[in-house]
Amino acid sequence: MDSIIFGGLSLYKLKTKRASFEVYPAGGGQWLGLSLASPADGAEISVISGHKAPDPFFASGSFLMFPWVNRLEPNPWAREPFYPSTHWLTDGNGIPLHGLYHNLPRILKDETIGENQSTVSFSFVLPTEWEGTTLHKINVTERFVLTDSELKVQYILKNESDSNFSFALGIHPYFRLGDESSIDDLYLFGSGFHEVKLGDYLLPEKILSEEIRFEEEVKLEGRSYDSLYQARLTDGTDSYFGFFSMNRKDRVLVGGGNFYQIFTPSDRKSIAIEPMTATGNFLHFCNDFSHKLPPGEVKKIEFFIRLESF
Repeated sequence: MDSIIFGGLSLYKLKTKRASFEVYPAGGGQWLGLSLASPADGAEISVISGHKAPDPFFASGSFLMFPWVNRLEPNPWAREPFYPSTHWLTDGNGIPLHGLYHNLPRILKDETIGENQSTVSFSFVLPTEWEGTTLHKINVTERFVLTDSELKVQYILKNESDSNFSFALGIHPYFRLGDESSIDDLYLFGSGFHEVKLGDYLLPEKILSEEIRFEEEVKLEGRSYDSLYQARLTDGTDSYFGFFSMNRKDRVLVGGGNFYQIFTPSDRKSIAIEPMTATGNFLHFCNDFSHKLPPGEVKKIEFFIRLESF
């Protein structure tokens, strides 16, 4: 582990012998870099478009979406002490975005450092105004497990309240491959998905189950996405999206979600692949994928980013 001063606050760097992961705990847990070792030739390859000031917070890097993902309307948290606050974000139509945890600072809980595998866990600094609410009694730990060719992103949730708690959770990382200046030379592929039709205000309306998408690779050149997909696999945690360049013998897999939002920014320098446990508007659409955490119980959510050779 290395601690480096970044913008007046500490940057945390997790390392193995051949991989490294940089995160900014005090700055909303923003990801600043992820380099994994190529199984083909051992070279370290950067796979994340890390957050870089003065970019807007949501324009690069990665952030956590919890207790809802993407949009949720009507929203049961649209009340004090959650709204209005600096943790409440809306889109141009006034629809609440990305949950309430996206910009919360983290505190180091524990770490285990090794040549082949290193692990770090963070807890969240919750606003004092949340005290007494059910959300304040949901204990969330963020854990990163790094090996030479993979980063596992884990969230361990314990319900310390006396009532059931329903939630959705996802991450919103931006990717690029090595020194590629544009995503136009990348190919996108996956384990097979059904597209989810988005309606007004980008809220989900219908799962288009007649067609399976992304069983074969699609070149990103000339294509733009702000699209939602459901994994067709029975166990969505085995699903993945991936991308590769013809210039390398490696491909990046991003997995663990039941649903994925794919987004290509207008500058074409990165692609967001967002694994999620449920859709946006999870309380009102596809509610079967809403996680329900009874009092006293613990739930672990895990996503992965893996570099493979092919």
